[in-house]
Amino acid sequence: MPAWRRSFALRTALLAAAAMLAVSLLGSAWGWLNAERALRQQLDIILAAEAQELLREYETFGLAGLATAVETYSRRRGPLLVLLQSGDGRIVAGRLQDVPLALQGFATLPESGGNPARRALGAILPGGFDLVVATDLAPVQQAAAALAWTSPLAALAAALVALVAGFIAARGLERRLAGVSAAARAVVAGELSRRLPESGRGDEFDRLVGTINAMLARIDALVAAQRQVTDDIAHDLRSPLSRLRQGLEAALARPREAVADAATLEAAAAELDQVLAAFSGLLRIARAESGAGRAAFEDVDLSALVTGMAELYAPAVEEAGRSVTADVAAGVHLPGDPALLRQMIANLLDNAIGHGGPHIRVALRAGPVLEVADDGPGIPPEEREPVVRRFYRLDRSRSTPGTGLGLALVAAAATLHGGTLRLDAASPDGQGLRATVDLRGAQS
Repeated sequence: MPAWRRSFALRTALLAAAAMLAVSLLGSAWGWLNAERALRQQLDIILAAEAQELLREYETFGLAGLATAVETYSRRRGPLLVLLQSGDGRIVAGRLQDVPLALQGFATLPESGGNPARRALGAILPGGFDLVVATDLAPVQQAAAALAWTSPLAALAAALVALVAGFIAARGLERRLAGVSAAARAVVAGELSRRLPESGRGDEFDRLVGTINAMLARIDALVAAQRQVTDDIAHDLRSPLSRLRQGLEAALARPREAVADAATLEAAAAELDQVLAAFSGLLRIARAESGAGRAAFEDVDLSALVTGMAELYAPAVEEAGRSVTADVAAGVHLPGDPALLRQMIANLLDNAIGHGGPHIRVALRAGPVLEVADDGPGIPPEEREPVVRRFYRLDRSRSTPGTGLGLALVAAAATLHGGTLRLDAASPDGQGLRATVDLRGAQS
């Protein structure tokens, strides 16, 4: 069975069409009864008015005048039939047939002798004479039937339209879902760069596809980052571990000497400290990227935190013959992880101290937006994006201590707090580096 025949849209259209037909049939029966009743009431009013008119003729001109009026009315062959008969059934005037004797009030006369069903009003006059005014019920029944069938016919037309619309929607939905399924199967097969197709109409399906594509892009980025981390760990941690092994093998190969062995152990401990620092940084980055700490966010006085970190680093900066200035807006708060924010600020200051020039500037503006700038050599534009990757280091920095995880942790912490990290030149001539952490998203 084709997939479109099992479509939810088509099933919904079928159910809607069936419901419309069922309701319309019930409404038709109810409408037919009410329409016929209403039309008979109107018909009774007309019969009563005509009978009243003839009775006035009787009151004015007597029985002879009434007979003349009835005969005159009958010759006009109007929609009403009039009869004047005696008490023994003899027709005095008129052409109405098969009327029971002594008819008084309203009555429905059944079909008989080829005559259709009629609605009649009778009035008994002095002397036993009977005046009857009647009309065929066929027009009333036809009008009631026409009104009654209007609703089912309209419902049938609406049901057909609903079925056609359901069929078209089912086919269109099947075509769109076929493309989505094909793309999803490609993603499952490992083609993470594949994206679901959009129609370009901007409807709810396109919005859903856009959300799923954003999720796939995020998954693709995480998988790529995982591969990059694996490669970086294998590359960057291999060197210290190799040095550690070589040092230990060299120490084992020579005679035992307390001083030399102590120096070897100290060097091995330093190498292990570097490895442990790298793993600790990786764990902090992984925790930030996973969003695990967001549930424990608290209100953080960012103004006090930035001021405290600038004051904490000031003695070390001044001891190195450099200076640090802080321009911190008061009363800036945001929901966040104070320990991670403190580490983020420390990494920015460490980066500025390790690679910057003689002056470091720290600024916090309402928003909040944090800036740490220096007047050092800066970072070339083509390396500002990869420098935030794990273990990535500029060529000039490879001889300096560090793990290459500082800016990666800053970027992860900014993302966790709904912000972004941007690196650009600190001066118009392209010199220096300004690291801007825009945390305005943390307030939403």
